[in-house]
Amino acid sequence: MIVLPPNTIQNGGDGVALYHSSTHTYKAGMVVTEEGLVDAIVSTARESEKADKLLMVLTPGQSILYEDDSHSSQDESLSRCHGLKPRNQSSFQVTTITPLKENACLPPGASTSPPTPSTLVINELGLTNSTILYQFIELKGKPGTSLAGYILAFFSGQDSKAYASIPLRGTFGNEGLFVIAPEGQSRSDQLLPPLKDASSVRQGSSAVAVYHSPAAGIPIGSIATGENLVDAMAYTWESNTSRSQLDLFGPVRFMSSSWERPLSLSRCSCCNVTAALMYAISDPTPGLENSCPLKSFSVDLDMCLQTPNCSLWTQATVRMLDSLARALAKSMEESCSCGVSQCYLQGLHFTCVNSTLKLSGQVWARSQEQLHLITMWQRDFSTSPHPFPVEGRVLKTNTPCVNTESKTQSNSSFQAWGISLIVGSILFLLVLTGLALYYIKRRPQNYTTIEMNDRREIAADF
Repeated sequence: MIVLPPNTIQNGGDGVALYHSSTHTYKAGMVVTEEGLVDAIVSTARESEKADKLLMVLTPGQSILYEDDSHSSQDESLSRCHGLKPRNQSSFQVTTITPLKENACLPPGASTSPPTPSTLVINELGLTNSTILYQFIELKGKPGTSLAGYILAFFSGQDSKAYASIPLRGTFGNEGLFVIAPEGQSRSDQLLPPLKDASSVRQGSSAVAVYHSPAAGIPIGSIATGENLVDAMAYTWESNTSRSQLDLFGPVRFMSSSWERPLSLSRCSCCNVTAALMYAISDPTPGLENSCPLKSFSVDLDMCLQTPNCSLWTQATVRMLDSLARALAKSMEESCSCGVSQCYLQGLHFTCVNSTLKLSGQVWARSQEQLHLITMWQRDFSTSPHPFPVEGRVLKTNTPCVNTESKTQSNSSFQAWGISLIVGSILFLLVLTGLALYYIKRRPQNYTTIEMNDRREIAADF
């Protein structure tokens, strides 16, 4: 579809990345960036070649792919065979080249073929604010699929290392759900043994990950990696958590410690692993359909914020929009303690002109009660000016923004009314003129002369 110049795709320590951004410019010679990155692959023709910087930015925490020249005497391809999870090196396999055809992957079910996202994802993570960290872990997959060869690993944010791992056993039931829970739970397909003391892993980020590793497990103390990763989810109980190796698992979800009852992180866009925000805080539903925010319970999010400098926002729109969404979700949760996360924000968009940041979008809720609490937060947030930090930049609610818009609308209405009055007057005069002409035509003055000839007669209309 696109003709590439010679030597564009080369053997050796190289990377190919797919970007999408309306604000960032990509060109030859630029420094490799994560801004707008959608997917990437980093490979080498010789095992001795390195591409550490490419790996660090494009596929962090993963090893470089080796273009195995012993695979075939013909040209070869690195083909995506093991799922659609973006920036996942283990999704690729050395195959014969098949442009515009189905990839020449190993048959489904082969022992060396990891699962696709459509057959195994972490669907719900039940958390408790007590000495027992996990109430349950729920997986979602194709009914009847075996879990042999899969490993569930638990990572601590203090050192980003695994402190427990469990080989999975059994198959997905008719509902396509598989629940791992401690002894005594009402629904459990596999027993979750006692794990490390919860209080010792609450500092920093934590993560749960599923790997496909039939030959070797995940040793205790091993650092988090993207190799053979099937799915993962990271979260934190702290509002200000520094970056760590667990960031390779994707966005870290903030869990408010103010909740005293159990809660869940539920997948609400199953099974789209390319969605940046796919989990919502909800009530636990082990073995049942997840409780997710709904459009039927929504409130429009239209507000204005004041910022000293618009250029800081417009130069990195994607990143700042994500930061703004996280800050809004945190503000809502601190206000209502009703289990709001970034996933609840839909269609978020902003423009920034003359130090005024105008924000629009919607907030979805799970129930009418939660929607009421969110509406109360929106009212208080919009009408009570107070500092609002986003990435260290302090914004302020700009109450006059609404009045200015109203004034603008009023001036626009007045101008429209004035124009309408002028046009109406002109039309009225035209109508009067037309009526006068019509009257004159129907009631002309008497003729002073009448002329006849031998061929026709002109009769006056008396």
